[in-house]
Amino acid sequence: MKAGAKILVAPLDWGLGHASRCVPLVQFLVEQGFEVIIGGSGGSLAYLQQRFPNLDSVELPSARMNYGRRGMVSLPFMLSMFRFARNIRREHCALERLVAEKSIDYVFSDNRLGVYSSRVPSFYMTHQLNFDTGFLNRFSARMMKRLHLRYINKYRYCFVPDAAGELSLSGKLSDSQIELRHLGPLSRFYGTMVEKTDADFDMLLLSGIEPQRTMLENIFIEKYSSMPEVHLHIVRGVADGAELEHSANITYENAPSDARIASLIVSARRIFCRSGYSTLCDLAALGRRAVLVPTPRQPEQEYLASRFHEKFGFSFYSQEELSQVDFSSISYESVWKYDYRSSLAELLK
Repeated sequence: MKAGAKILVAPLDWGLGHASRCVPLVQFLVEQGFEVIIGGSGGSLAYLQQRFPNLDSVELPSARMNYGRRGMVSLPFMLSMFRFARNIRREHCALERLVAEKSIDYVFSDNRLGVYSSRVPSFYMTHQLNFDTGFLNRFSARMMKRLHLRYINKYRYCFVPDAAGELSLSGKLSDSQIELRHLGPLSRFYGTMVEKTDADFDMLLLSGIEPQRTMLENIFIEKYSSMPEVHLHIVRGVADGAELEHSANITYENAPSDARIASLIVSARRIFCRSGYSTLCDLAALGRRAVLVPTPRQPEQEYLASRFHEKFGFSFYSQEELSQVDFSSISYESVWKYDYRSSLAELLK
């Protein structure tokens, strides 16, 4: 990459995970003297705008996913998929206009399939190249993989935010015969100084798409309302959440800073969270295990929860069985020694 070049970095807008793992990438590019433009939509764009207020930003077309109460087997999800497919063309056309208008030299897409250019080098990042994780039949998994690879081939390189080999977090999700460049697990928390508090509390780190996010929150409020001796702190991950009525032992924050989230993670007695890949990378960076509750009928998260249980000693429960669990009996080894470190300067050469 030529010094001082303009680089557009554009993460997918499905929750904040794709945006948060772009933080170390953006930081690196800025430190190297590149002019970074942030592209995106919705909450992920707002997060990066807040995180990097001095950088230029542009909005791209968005097609949000709706998982419904039955996850990937619901009608809302199927309709969302049609909108998503249509949106790929829209965001590609918008991207080509932006490249010309803003004289962009390089494009870096985190899972946005339409963010590639015929004019300038484009790079793609994903941790999921396989879809056969138990939900789809073999034929459907092959078709989704083939379609994904068809779009990836429009980019110069495909980067994987994971380590190769034994230290891989994503496991078979990122297995592929195509040429890949592994960046190591990316987290907004790597290299940060974290202040630990002495408070005795459990933490629920909420993320993901509605309505499942709120359904999980309600389960925890009901559980901890009957456990007044235990303090639960909920990080809701929403910027404009309404006030909630709950017991005195339950507190919450709607959109704390990254520094505040890191402090809560390293200080909490127990952590409960979804098994989204970016969340797991954040836990690796901070050296903490958690109790994982995968989003129902979201096969990627179900696979990762099972993998982290078997390989890294995490506990996990399905959301359906959680209401029957005695929370006072849940215990696990909270400290996690994951020793992978990488240099983006070397990996992005």
